[in-house]
Amino acid sequence: MKQFRPEDPRRLCAFKNATQGLQWDKEHLPESLDHLFRAVDDLATAEVKYYYRRRTTRAWISGVSRSAAWISGTIGLLLPLLAATTNPEFKGWAQYGYAFLAVAASCLGANSLFGGTEGHIRFVSTQLELEKLITKARVSWYRYLATEVNNAQSYDAGFSLIQDYANDLHTTTISETGLWGETIMKELAKYQKDIDSNKPQSGL
Repeated sequence: MKQFRPEDPRRLCAFKNATQGLQWDKEHLPESLDHLFRAVDDLATAEVKYYYRRRTTRAWISGVSRSAAWISGTIGLLLPLLAATTNPEFKGWAQYGYAFLAVAASCLGANSLFGGTEGHIRFVSTQLELEKLITKARVSWYRYLATEVNNAQSYDAGFSLIQDYANDLHTTTISETGLWGETIMKELAKYQKDIDSNKPQSGL
């Protein structure tokens, strides 16, 4: 089956094209079941690749923002200390400390708003959950193939395995998407509150 990005609707079209020609008569049923399982397995594998890419991006955002916050925050704390020394050259530096502390806070805010650290942790967790799901489904499928009995009851069990696989796959990704949405809305509301609280008050 041709590979598309997981969020690309064409991957479902590819899934449809890969499975619509399957034959379900008694002669072709075992082969068609195996082909159907592998088509669902391709969808799951695409999700793992997607979350791997996302976790890499979020790890970069997290690393850059936290490093920038640490550097600017450290400078912001050191400048007032230097200004408090007897060296006259440092006397005017204290005022810049607040600016660096503001930059540090902004970097931490960006990390939260863009889901750097939290997003990285969430994507890693989801990727591991998907890998666990895929491994479990593949083992169950191979066990089914190893113990397959050529009768209707056996084929029903095969369909049930594939259906459970597809259901668990979408449950995992939908759950992660819901958490992502809640986190973004929470951080946006927090950011908006901070902006509103720091707006200059107009005189009456």
